[in-house]
Amino acid sequence: MIASVCLLGSAAIGLAFPAVVKTLLDAAFQQHDRSLLDRIALLLVALFAVQGVLNFVQVFLLSSTAERVIAKLREQVFTHLVHLSPGFFSDQRSGDLTSRLSADLAVLQSVLNNQVAEIARQVLFLIGGLALLTLTHTQLMITTLAITPVIVGAAVLFGRRLRRASTGVQDRVAQAMGMAQESFSQIRTVQSFNREGAESQRYVNLMREVVTAAIGRARLRAMLFGVVGFLAFSGVVAVLWEGGRLVLEGQLTPGALVSFLLYAIFVAAAVGTLASLFGSYQEAIGAAQRVFELLATKATVPEPAHPRPLPKPVRGDVRLDRVAFRYAPDLPDVLHDVSLHIAPGEVVALVGPS
Repeated sequence: MIASVCLLGSAAIGLAFPAVVKTLLDAAFQQHDRSLLDRIALLLVALFAVQGVLNFVQVFLLSSTAERVIAKLREQVFTHLVHLSPGFFSDQRSGDLTSRLSADLAVLQSVLNNQVAEIARQVLFLIGGLALLTLTHTQLMITTLAITPVIVGAAVLFGRRLRRASTGVQDRVAQAMGMAQESFSQIRTVQSFNREGAESQRYVNLMREVVTAAIGRARLRAMLFGVVGFLAFSGVVAVLWEGGRLVLEGQLTPGALVSFLLYAIFVAAAVGTLASLFGSYQEAIGAAQRVFELLATKATVPEPAHPRPLPKPVRGDVRLDRVAFRYAPDLPDVLHDVSLHIAPGEVVALVGPS
């Protein structure tokens, strides 16, 4: 709640800046009022000091909350994994699970730490900037809005492709981590059979796939930034040209033009920033899907909802009645139709080919 109030206050100060600049410029160039100019300059310094304090409080509170959320999510994922059936781990590489627990959650952590607040800030700048543009000059507002649908369309198009590319990169990184962990855990076998070179080549091949996928993702991200940036600031140029014409015709003061231009830059920058954050958001969705896939995995042998209580007093004996067990559905039974009774204090060993 406090962080939200600080965010709103910081955004409000930012949106007030162009209006104060308009007053400052008109006082300097039209009214020639030196004392008013000095007071407005001091007011700007005070506003930015308050904004700095608000930004500090907001960033600290949101970052602290994000750290706790990610830590709790890591705990939930780990606790869920260790309660899954053994067959699940025979089908999964431990390196892939470790990657999801560390790398994928690190992507989510970055979004929560740095980008959630920035998305909210830029949305406020976008909405507030558009509203103030309309109040300042409707004709220039129409010029500004003409380019907006094209920018949004480009952001959505590239953002979807970026999410698929990011998921592919994360999958390949997980494969490489799984292969490395497998090699390290079996290092004595690898060295005994002189397979160091072959294992190194396997890892090199996997890393080449990672780099190729990452370069493809970087290409999409660069195209997103380039196209959206060009479109956004082309809109600013159009506003500057139209506003300059209105100033020459006496329909707009220089201060009003500068104020409108600053608002237009705010809107363009907000659209560009949201487009780039949309790309990061798509990457985070890909990471979140991989994490929540684990949380959605059910144990093959679930815990009973209403387990039978132990008889009291607890005698300490164990009875198996026609028990069968296998590590995976496609593997043979390790235990088949086993029945026995173990008395308290008795030691029993199961001996077999496995």
